[in-house]
Amino acid sequence: MKYLSIDIETVGLDVINCDILEFGAVLDDLENPLPLENLPKYHTYFIKDKYLGEPFALAMHQEIFKRIADRKEGYTYLSAEKFGYSFKKFLLDNGYLTEKDRITVNVAGKNFSSFDLQFLKNKTDFCKHIQVSARVLDPAILYYQKGDLRLPGLGLCLERAGFENVVKHCALDDALDVVKLIRKKMLV
Repeated sequence: MKYLSIDIETVGLDVINCDILEFGAVLDDLENPLPLENLPKYHTYFIKDKYLGEPFALAMHQEIFKRIADRKEGYTYLSAEKFGYSFKKFLLDNGYLTEKDRITVNVAGKNFSSFDLQFLKNKTDFCKHIQVSARVLDPAILYYQKGDLRLPGLGLCLERAGFENVVKHCALDDALDVVKLIRKKMLV
């Protein structure tokens, strides 16, 4: 099964009043797993004149803001209105086909359905070009343990999988961590 591990970074938790800063996606195929470093990856920063956010998230993403402000070379910078088409082109270049002008994808991601997808729907043209399958793989269920009062976060999932418990809050790195978590359980 081909799937995309998707992660975003935002400047807050409120989908109406906060903006997206960064999007990262890693394309994986459980039937034909490539080495992690060879997986197709997509990454962009979202550019705007002004960003709305919450203090904790604004403080957390100082490095991203510096990179965006300087337009540091080697990165992609897009407006939210041009992002969906760019991502669709990446998927077409990696073997996906369109159905009624959109591409249907299987998605994995930590809190993707309840958080990331809501921002992508409300703040970008993502859904104009991409259809997310109804079932989304959140690796938290793979690392649930008896006695947990709630599903574990990304850091605890990483720790339980034997990786370092460090959530980088970089969209592409976090998307890659989700791939590692899924492979650890699915490719046994």
